[in-house]
Amino acid sequence: MADLDFFVDVVVSGAVLGVGLTDSPGEVARTLGGDFAEDRGRAVMRRDYGVVEFSWARHPESDSWQATGFIVQAHRLASITAIEAFVDRYGPFGRQLPFMRLTAELDRLGYHLQEITDQADADYRRYWLAESRISLLVATTGYLGLVDAGDVWSISAPHPPERVAARRLGGQRQAVKDGLVHLLQLDEHQRRQWLDRRQPAPRERANWWLYLLLVIDQQLRDLSGRRTDWAELKLWLLRQGQARAVFNEADSAEKLAYFAADMRRSGVELAALPSADDIVRACLDAIPVGLHEVATLADRRDLGGLDRTQMRHFRQAKNLVSAAQWHLDEVQDTHLAAQVREWIAIKQRLV
Repeated sequence: MADLDFFVDVVVSGAVLGVGLTDSPGEVARTLGGDFAEDRGRAVMRRDYGVVEFSWARHPESDSWQATGFIVQAHRLASITAIEAFVDRYGPFGRQLPFMRLTAELDRLGYHLQEITDQADADYRRYWLAESRISLLVATTGYLGLVDAGDVWSISAPHPPERVAARRLGGQRQAVKDGLVHLLQLDEHQRRQWLDRRQPAPRERANWWLYLLLVIDQQLRDLSGRRTDWAELKLWLLRQGQARAVFNEADSAEKLAYFAADMRRSGVELAALPSADDIVRACLDAIPVGLHEVATLADRRDLGGLDRTQMRHFRQAKNLVSAAQWHLDEVQDTHLAAQVREWIAIKQRLV
């Protein structure tokens, strides 16, 4: 399949031709073109490029759109033609995407999908790739001649591990909340022991930790609750998640940056919250490539020659710069602020 590389690139990089969850409607249009159908409201917008759909949202009082997700509708290949930008880059597209071919190529490249199928899923099997936060739906039966059993139905981002964890741990929801309430009362040593006794095997560990954070987020939305105590607990869990290698350096820096921005916007004061300088420095330190190593859409080099590791690194750089950007106005170190501005200047052109 000449188009197999397209789907592998989407799964590995978490983006479509280099655009994804940090890109504005204008940035996506510059890459994919202006041939799309638009469904637009005051606060939400969806653009349909046939095989691919992008969506955004914004605050009712804002003019700035924030990406909320994209989905590659692989099942549509049987009835529509891929847009010119895809064909120019990858060649002709087939009518179906067999999951076995896709996963075999991913395995060969060293990327292994994790199955997260829920018992309630009768028509699909679900998979995800932690590195790129991408999820896949695979049909278990044929459907109207569009797909056969075992074909990929769709590939989407962001993968919602919190929702997967919520389905798997739904019966334990109150028990988890009660455990976290108890955790609020414990000292550092006792908290570590609590985690040691309860965290599951490595295969389930990331979802379990994300579910803990999700429950805490729900408590933080309760304006009448102990928001400062819950915020302190989330900060502690984020740090423990990195120390225990549940979250890698990049994920930890990004999560901390968005958490700190949310707390400052909502007026929650935390003495232990890192400074803007520390948060931004952590984001920049986690970027896996240097500023002068990145490929941009304006480069003369053949972008088709980039390997998937490079594409994933460039996408990671874009995500981390977006997270750091929320704290730029509070940065005291002028040299650090200048570094951030250099990255911001090139962010929109990152592959």
